[in-house]
Amino acid sequence: MFIYIVVIYAIVAILDPYGLLKRGMKRDFLVCSALYLISFSLAFALSMHWEIPSPSPLIVDLIKRLY
Repeated sequence: MFIYIVVIYAIVAILDPYGLLKRGMKRDFLVCSALYLISFSLAFALSMHWEIPSPSPLIVDLIKRLY
């Protein structure tokens, strides 16, 4: 499964943000690249069945402290 993720993300990485850099939109390219890297990291971790820590307990604890 992780091979499919890597191949799909490689194809999208070649096609999608290159147009932004070509048009001179460097800031948009950097933001797109950063979000792409985060998305790829999460997709790869999920495809490898790694445990991803959830922020949910921290959020619940914060809300309980407020009330």
